Parts: sequence; structure tokens; C-alpha cells
Amino acid sequence: MKLWILRGPHQAPGWNALRKEYEDETVEIIHLDAKVWAIIDAEDQPTGYEGLEASDPADAMYIDPNGSPLFLLGGAVVESAEELIEGLGDAAKEMYASLGDTDVTLQRIGKVF
Repeated sequence: MKLWILRGPHQAPGWNALRKEYEDETVEIIHLDAKVWAIIDAEDQPTGYEGLEASDPADAMYIDPNGSPLFLLGGAVVESAEELIEGLGDAAKEMYASLGDTDVTLQRIGKVF
């Protein structure tokens, strides 16, 4: 399977269709901020969700409304912020070495959604 991010306005009708498919267990939602995005696991690019656009998710930390993080790197889930920073390259590693805080580092380099 492949990870995709769906984005769209909170009022988009596609959110209701996505919710129904999740409840019917025909789509797997990995992580969700229902007002902004959903990360789903699907073989093919998701379509049919009116008002929502599917794309490859950026390498970043995605935080749901409960404050739970999901770390994505290269289209796959990684275990920690440190592993994400390591994969983001030298500039991210240098900033982390300077700041000593993973969350602040990811925020400063624009990798928190």
C-alpha cells in the first residue's frame, strides 16, 4: 500500500464520503485532522472525494487534534522525530544540534502540519 494525503476545506462533501468509507472499513485512515487533512493508506490515488485533493504527503510531523504526532519520511511512517530529522538532511540535523529540541526544530524548518 501507499500513503496519500487528502486536503480540502472543512465543508467539502468529500469528508462525509471518506468518513462513511472508513466506517464501512473500505478505506484505512492512518491519521486525521478532519478540518484540514487525512492521511490514508491506499493502493491507488484516492478519487471521488468531492472537494478533496490527494497527493503524496510531505516529509513532516503531522499532529492530529489530540496532539498525537505521526512522522512521515519518504512516504513511510518513521518511529520518531529524531529519525525524521536525520532523514531530512544536514540542515535539519545542524539546527537540531543547535536547538536541542525536535519539536522546535521541525517547526522552524516548516515541517509540522
